[in-house]
Amino acid sequence: MNIVSINSLLESLNGDQAFQRIFISQDRKDKKIDLIKQLCRQKGVIFQIVPQSAIDRKAGKQNQGIFAQLPPIRFFTVSEILNDIRTGLILILDQLNDMGNVGAVIRSAVAAGVDGIIVSSRRSAPINETVLKTSAGSLIQARIILSKNLATDIRILKEKNFWVVGTDVREGSDYTEFNFKYNTALIIGNEEKGISSQLKKMSDFLITIPHSSKVESLNVSVSTAVILFEALRQKRKS
Repeated sequence: MNIVSINSLLESLNGDQAFQRIFISQDRKDKKIDLIKQLCRQKGVIFQIVPQSAIDRKAGKQNQGIFAQLPPIRFFTVSEILNDIRTGLILILDQLNDMGNVGAVIRSAVAAGVDGIIVSSRRSAPINETVLKTSAGSLIQARIILSKNLATDIRILKEKNFWVVGTDVREGSDYTEFNFKYNTALIIGNEEKGISSQLKKMSDFLITIPHSSKVESLNVSVSTAVILFEALRQKRKS
């Protein structure tokens, strides 16, 4: 996987991500580039100053003067996440199709400190460089589980005493009334169809975000951020 965005690269360098190599255009000379070089030196990351034409060959003509090569994204298992619970909050993405939404959701999830993000491996947007870019580099810090069967993984979470909470545009209680202080797995559904009927039936609770009737629904990434930060607020308060 590659990074071609300066902001994504900076965020990644501030984490613990390993890099194979970073290429920087000799034409780029500004404060962000200086910061990238400084972080590389601090973390022992190899970087190379090259002609802009070399960046163009690797990243395409539309680039920001950098190109970073990453090892493949590491995916986790449900067991690994359950063996290292930190906040007691797990996010489940049920067939999100838009890579921009997936990236934005991952960024909010990392900011809210979720323990893991379970993504359906079928009929979902791929976890790729576009998702990395739209997550502004947060994908690298996320613990992603590619699920072959969400229902099976949800059953495992229930066995480990997680409350499973589904989201719905019309049904459910006000999201602020749910007690997120307990271990919670939050299901976010497809942009158009919402969560599947099977997962809705498996949910212990359904929650919704009240909003003006002038708008049919909120964007899925916005909705996810609203709920996750309410969960974070409650957990910090407790």
